Amino acid sequence: MKKRLGKWLQYSLFSKHPIISKFIPETRLYTIENLTDLLKRYESVYLKNNRGGQGKGIFKVTKNQEGLYCFNGYTLNGKKIQMNVEKVDEFEAVLHPINRFGGYLVQAGIPSLTSHGLPFSLRVHVQLLKEEWMIGGIYGQVAAEETTGSSHRGAQIMTVDKLLSEHLGMDKKEQNELIKCIKEASIIAAEVASTAVPEIEYGIDFGISQSGNPVIYEINTSPGVGDFSKIGNGEMRKRIKAIRSMHLKG
Repeated sequence: MKKRLGKWLQYSLFSKHPIISKFIPETRLYTIENLTDLLKRYESVYLKNNRGGQGKGIFKVTKNQEGLYCFNGYTLNGKKIQMNVEKVDEFEAVLHPINRFGGYLVQAGIPSLTSHGLPFSLRVHVQLLKEEWMIGGIYGQVAAEETTGSSHRGAQIMTVDKLLSEHLGMDKKEQNELIKCIKEASIIAAEVASTAVPEIEYGIDFGISQSGNPVIYEINTSPGVGDFSKIGNGEMRKRIKAIRSMHLKG
């Protein structure tokens, strides 16, 4: 059976790396104690199923002024859940069976918001060609409204330049420095991930903290390329497929 690059394995690998560890939010295995402890230090945290994907099995958790725990997200079956409970264990029934699906982890919420308060992220497609990792493509996406999970449902796909300039107000120098940092981090992340689960392509999701620092949310071992066709005339998607073809030909 093929080994999976689960979320906890990702964190375990990246947190030990001297460079990539700087891009990873604080993460722990899920327990009620760990969840409540992180909520004391962060405005929000995320519960993530170790094997979930496409925004499923992810819940944003906050604590409101009345002291209620607010859960907002999607089950592994894609059912939307919004619950306010007095005790965390009242929500655990939604998470079960925890162990059967690889368990959950709890991660510090690092807001990645545009100047208008909308969540955004960047997708970087990293590919292997002639034993060297390279960036096949990168795009930005801005959610139409506040959502949960790493995949913004109904998000607007756009070039990174447009995201950074129009939605974050960065000048060209700031854009270039940030993009260079993200690309370098992506290459290293792919190298680290490949030591545990070797692949020829990875999709890496980034956010940008309010202080302007890149944050790695997740790395995917079966990244789709469809959204790259929405950038310009689809040249980025064609480049990714060309690199893939060259790799397969050796």
